[in-house]
Amino acid sequence: MLVVGAVALLAGALSAQPISQGPASLLLGPIQQAFTNLGRTLGGLFRDSSDLVDLRTRVEALRRQVTALEAENIRLREFQAEIKQYRDLLRFASDNPTYEVVGADVIGMADMLKCEGVNPQSPTAGKCANVIAGDPSPFVRYITINAGARDGIEVGMPVVAGGLALVGRVGKVSHATAQVQLLTDPASFVNVRMVESRASGTVAGTSEGILLLQNVLQTEPLKPGDLIVTSGLGGMLPQGLPIGAVERVISQDVETTQQAIVRPGVDFDKLEVVLVITRPRAAQLLTPAPASPAR
Repeated sequence: MLVVGAVALLAGALSAQPISQGPASLLLGPIQQAFTNLGRTLGGLFRDSSDLVDLRTRVEALRRQVTALEAENIRLREFQAEIKQYRDLLRFASDNPTYEVVGADVIGMADMLKCEGVNPQSPTAGKCANVIAGDPSPFVRYITINAGARDGIEVGMPVVAGGLALVGRVGKVSHATAQVQLLTDPASFVNVRMVESRASGTVAGTSEGILLLQNVLQTEPLKPGDLIVTSGLGGMLPQGLPIGAVERVISQDVETTQQAIVRPGVDFDKLEVVLVITRPRAAQLLTPAPASPAR
């Protein structure tokens, strides 16, 4: 760099001094012209280097701005997703004024079938790691929520989320938390009805973690896309809560009943907030007036 600077100074000095006319000019003229051109080139090079440094500084500043904007965009999208979930749950509460509900966050989830023998460091152990330590469960597939007996939560209460579909039922309650048995739990069993045909059946969980529609008579129409809701039979769940839709009919004609794989109305792996229906029907709270004594 020092050599280049010295050459630049020499070129500038020679280019600034005009060569007098005479024999010497024939010899020194081309040299002076060469140094003049070299000085111009070196001057342009230094200017280009300065512009390059300035350009790199600007690019780095723009890169930092882009990174900040990307982070802000992620935060906004996360906020919008949360707002949508809360709006859906709020709409469910407003559309069903006869229900009393308690909102809760999902603070743990587990799939005990997938946890057996799984290395805690493996990618498939994520669900196990989210379970609250020291909180055993009698269920295979369940979530833990941050609402419990202090909030009026009781065993058997239905839980909804996502597209306002049924998630499961409260199966275990402590003071500040509760465990919700998911519909996909092998011990889960729900009485249901087809929305269009009004045919009745049951939806049960399986060891594979899928929902299976059972006990639908062969004489009843059943096809992919049929919507399934709770029937309310048995008194354990209110009627009309969405379960999902028929994905694939798997029964045979020789059987007396039909079976089908059910596509659930919620993604059980992405539950974040839920509503617990604490009082399914306001009418259940009304006590009949005492009969007038006979006269």
